[in-house]
Amino acid sequence: MGHKSPPEIPQEKRQQILDSALGVFVANGYVGTSTDQLAAAASVSKQTLYRAFGDKQGLFAALIHAACDRVHDPFAPLIARMEDVTSAEAAVRMLAEQFAASILSPDTQQLRRLVIAEAGRFPELGRLYWEHGFVRMLESIAQCLAVLDRRSLLRVADPHVSAQQFAGMLLWIPSNRIMFLGTAPTPGTQELGAIINDGVDVFLRAHRTA
Repeated sequence: MGHKSPPEIPQEKRQQILDSALGVFVANGYVGTSTDQLAAAASVSKQTLYRAFGDKQGLFAALIHAACDRVHDPFAPLIARMEDVTSAEAAVRMLAEQFAASILSPDTQQLRRLVIAEAGRFPELGRLYWEHGFVRMLESIAQCLAVLDRRSLLRVADPHVSAQQFAGMLLWIPSNRIMFLGTAPTPGTQELGAIINDGVDVFLRAHRTA
């Protein structure tokens, strides 16, 4: 009699392993993470982990791919809203609040730290996350700014450049602090409000219509 193939790993079990793997990789780095740690965190055997993902590299790649598949662009629905917004300040504040909420969420920051740390080892995964996440959002922000320029609420010579500048003002200090310090908390309501207010003010002054 021929050997029976091992049963397929249920999708729920695969997801259980993926859900627990992010914290382990972030805490220990790719090199410092063992399959024993990954299996223990997911409460599965190493054999189950191997059958589901092949090896540690396969699990890491699956983790990044799954994260990219879940990425949604929160700015795409705002493009239509830019057609009806009544003021430049209201529009830019809407974009700023959405950007801060999206980028500074703890899950997003954890994943960004992991992808950045391992980009040299897995450049194709770094590119995948960059293109599925940040590039998509920047494109939608640029489209929002183009609508505001067409409506003469703002003067935006190059929406793509302005979108990058907009993101940089809101992202630079809080996100980099989290990236470098590792244990730094997400900005509180007061600090985040100040960052948004300052960013909105600077952006409006730079793109004020004549």
